[in-house]
Amino acid sequence: MELKIKAKTCDENFLEEIKRNFDTKYIDLYRNFDKKGIQELFNNELVYDIEHEFEYLELFDPKSFSDLFTNNIKNTYEALKFLTPVQASREEFWFTMINTVYLDYLLDYLKTVSNSKNFNEKVKNSIFYNSSNIRAQVIQRISRYWWLGYKTYDEKNVSNPYWLTEYFFEYDGSSKIISFFSSNLTNNKDIALGIIEGIKDRDDKVINNRWTYLTMNKYFNAMGGVRILDIMTREEIKKETMKHIDYIVKNPELLSAEDRKRVIKS
Repeated sequence: MELKIKAKTCDENFLEEIKRNFDTKYIDLYRNFDKKGIQELFNNELVYDIEHEFEYLELFDPKSFSDLFTNNIKNTYEALKFLTPVQASREEFWFTMINTVYLDYLLDYLKTVSNSKNFNEKVKNSIFYNSSNIRAQVIQRISRYWWLGYKTYDEKNVSNPYWLTEYFFEYDGSSKIISFFSSNLTNNKDIALGIIEGIKDRDDKVINNRWTYLTMNKYFNAMGGVRILDIMTREEIKKETMKHIDYIVKNPELLSAEDRKRVIKS
């Protein structure tokens, strides 16, 4: 059965007040998993519906990280595909959505980390943009699924636009996210897709893990000193990725002994 829900956001003053007084006034609501208390807090005139209605798709955290990301990315991005990148950059939107529409998902997650020494930090990272915008977008508990969907969704592949999402998260997904997607380089979707596709095409030579993506990030950041990467097409980025992989496989001494083991397939 389709469950249609109104998307919600809040006034920035409401968000700022909660952020400012979070440790003294609000943390216990989350520590005690107080669903009713959080609902009451968000039931005020500073929290309001926006014009978009969407089909709510449930999120869950299965044991496998690969399943967790691919399932939750698809369910979030499909539901909220109407957002533009500018709208999806608004902290107020994700802060409101996770405390209202996705509140059950948030509380289920917090129960799994309730004994953590840094529980307070985990709550803040889950509901706020707690660092620079690009980094926070892929850390906040709901925002990250939309952004990872947006950055890996391939409109050109009509039969399965999530083919590169599935490949990226097939192995070592959780540790790749920050290292690959929190940089200015991969804020350009064509660059991100080109690198992932290039690595996939050289899957027989390199390992689909964070070290390979870090190696490519370093290469393109260095290249950015002499070329304007933003004017390169996705196809050019893909070819450049494959070319560099072929080069380091032929000349493994270019990598440290440790990185050789981490990146190049034996």
